[in-house]
Amino acid sequence: MTLELHVWGPAFGLPSIDAECLATVTYFAQTLSAADYLLVQSSPSAVPSHHLPALYNPSTATWISGFDPIVNYLSTLQPPSYHHPDVTTLPSRVYADSQAYKALLTSSAAPLLALSLYVSSANYSETTRPAYSAILPFPLPWTEPLAVRAAMAARAAHLGMSSLDTDAEMERLEKEEREREAAGWVQIPRALRKAVGGQNSGVKGQLSPEMKRRIKLEGLAAEVFDVLGEVDFLEEENGEEEEEDKEGRGRIKVTLETKCLAFAYLALMLLPDVPRPWLKEVLQRKYAGLCEFVLEYRRKTFPESGKVLPWADRESDPAVSACDSAFSIVGRFVRAVVDDIPMLGREWSRWWALRQRRVAEENSTETQLVIRRSVGESERSLLLAGAGLTLLAINVVGLGIYWYRYRGLLGAPLQTWHRPLVGLGSFGAAGAMFAGLA
Repeated sequence: MTLELHVWGPAFGLPSIDAECLATVTYFAQTLSAADYLLVQSSPSAVPSHHLPALYNPSTATWISGFDPIVNYLSTLQPPSYHHPDVTTLPSRVYADSQAYKALLTSSAAPLLALSLYVSSANYSETTRPAYSAILPFPLPWTEPLAVRAAMAARAAHLGMSSLDTDAEMERLEKEEREREAAGWVQIPRALRKAVGGQNSGVKGQLSPEMKRRIKLEGLAAEVFDVLGEVDFLEEENGEEEEEDKEGRGRIKVTLETKCLAFAYLALMLLPDVPRPWLKEVLQRKYAGLCEFVLEYRRKTFPESGKVLPWADRESDPAVSACDSAFSIVGRFVRAVVDDIPMLGREWSRWWALRQRRVAEENSTETQLVIRRSVGESERSLLLAGAGLTLLAINVVGLGIYWYRYRGLLGAPLQTWHRPLVGLGSFGAAGAMFAGLA
């Protein structure tokens, strides 16, 4: 039995560009033999769950997505070469601490990584986007990185750092300017805005968004790194007695999967060469122990002259050829384009998810027949609702045209709008005074 682990491709000198995928590859590299699993470079649109990492068991036609579900499934499956200490042999305190630190990494470290690699326009355009373009087949780099960035921006939205996305900020300012022009407001010419104290004038105007928010960014990073710094990630998981440091404080131990998850997030914060390395600078300046853990753990798990990860061959392996076929790539691209269509995209996504779920459950056990039946009923209900909404829209449009053409309730067919003349009187009291003198 050879398991298939579908993950995002390698980047920044690491086996994967995604934190959960990197954590899963790190866990597999330490608990499984290379003969028992196969790494498949993929993307969310190529798997039924639309989420990576995704583990596929060919013997049972089962898909499992997510780091924790995969680890739990692997512990119950136990391939021949699986070697990992049972969590029941660890102290209950170690297991409880591990759960707490995994929750911290998922809820607090993930938004920090999203700010650094995705929300920041400079880092995304110069580092993250080219990395995705290198691992995705054409034309998927036009659609999938944008979807990943949007999801990451939503994940970090509660931090209030949307100003790091200068692209969105520029679009917002241009939209506001067009609205003011349409309303007839007097606009200062672009060439004169800097001279009268525009947004790019002075020292503040020359600072990058990361520099303007540096104090708050470092505070957010410290809230995560201070807690992670309490853990001795390089400590082995043998023995139940806690060792003490020189000051007499007990060292906190965690499970292997927690170490893998911490390594994934910290490595993606430390190793990428980004133009605005605020997160990397905080790590290197104040948290040398975490930096040492990342470098040592990478050397130990992925040695340069050692075991090679079992990546699937693009030409000979059927798992990869099915994902990278021209028909599959074009279909994934078209689905991504349709998903972006307002209103229609949401319904299409729901229909496609139901269809993929039904296909994935075709080889399931007999107990899942009820689920497949409910999926089919939901699909038919969705199609009927879509047909009904389409007929209703046609009737409403036809009725509107009728009333417009023959009843005239909406006014004359030709509407004329005259832009108001702007004089000195529109400049307030001073303008009114000079308008009276003219």
